Amino acid sequence: MESSRLSVLMALDSMDAGGTETHVLSLAKALIRMGQRVTLISADGLMRPQFEEAGCPVFLFDFEPLGISGQAQRIAGLQEVLRVREVNCVHVHQTPSGLLAAQAASELGIATVFTAHGTYYPQSSARLLMKLSQAVISVSAPVQSYTQRLGFPSTVVPNGIDLSEFYPVQNSNLRLELGISEEAVVLVYASRLAWGKGTACETLLRAMKDLHRYGWQQLELVVVGDGPKLKAIKALASFIEEESGRKFIHVLGKQAHMGKYYHAADIVVGTGRVALEAMACGKPVLAIGNHGYFGWVEPGSYEQAWAHYFGDHGSNAAYSRYLFASEIGRGCRDLAWLHSLGSEGRRWVEREFHIDSNIQQVADVYRAAIGKTQ
Repeated sequence: MESSRLSVLMALDSMDAGGTETHVLSLAKALIRMGQRVTLISADGLMRPQFEEAGCPVFLFDFEPLGISGQAQRIAGLQEVLRVREVNCVHVHQTPSGLLAAQAASELGIATVFTAHGTYYPQSSARLLMKLSQAVISVSAPVQSYTQRLGFPSTVVPNGIDLSEFYPVQNSNLRLELGISEEAVVLVYASRLAWGKGTACETLLRAMKDLHRYGWQQLELVVVGDGPKLKAIKALASFIEEESGRKFIHVLGKQAHMGKYYHAADIVVGTGRVALEAMACGKPVLAIGNHGYFGWVEPGSYEQAWAHYFGDHGSNAAYSRYLFASEIGRGCRDLAWLHSLGSEGRRWVEREFHIDSNIQQVADVYRAAIGKTQ
């Protein structure tokens, strides 16, 4: 069983740029490097070329709700892909794609593994998805507690980071493209602009306004991400810049290649996978997530940062423009300290979150799940 070849079908709602999609791309690349077979079913999106370039065949599916007959046709279509690709394990991450893929696999006696990426799933959908799965992976200890509360055990496997994609680079063309001077201190906020993360972004914009008012004219903010709050955040940025009399907030929407934005940053503000990717690029991270404010990620706080998933599943304080401004100011007064945070963070990610180490844990979960169907 240990030496048998895996043929894994990954299921995503879409290939839009986001943490879950980047995680699945990293998994796919690592599995393919191991000599395993990977297939993706998903609606189209910005990251499709990256999956195809990695050697992962993509089958496009629309997961918008349909009637009973339409859903039956979709399941039949999925089952045809499962047969043609000789899939022996389905790996799901989201709803509705996960529910459909898990149901199709269950009817054919094929193993399903569900990775819970957070605590935001509707409880009824999460329970059904875990019931259809032979194994459940949690990306952090708080998520594991969440699955246990719903009645399902899970294995914690941290998000693996592809260090061949996220690594320190000295120069970036982004500053030139955006008209940002080399002397500026650039903050990059990267997140889906929804739920608490959207509120965190609005709070950060107001903190930037305060910092500029008190003389921090060299600060510039780049916001990367999409979501229901994007329009409101663009409007707030325009209002703040009009009041301040200068442009220093760049709201760019969703982007497929995040490395370019991390490389341009002096500070990355974010949570979850963004925090890990940024540290892999040697950048200092101010962790702020769905749950609230965590703070600077430094060697003495690594364990707590990981336990809270960098502010996504636990935090040290509520969102506050004054707290954000104070901590950004503290960092900017000691750029050498920020540089050391970036260097130490890179070493920590290399040690604890390298995709080539984590992928073996994932493969072990796949094989255990397959064993339950035989």
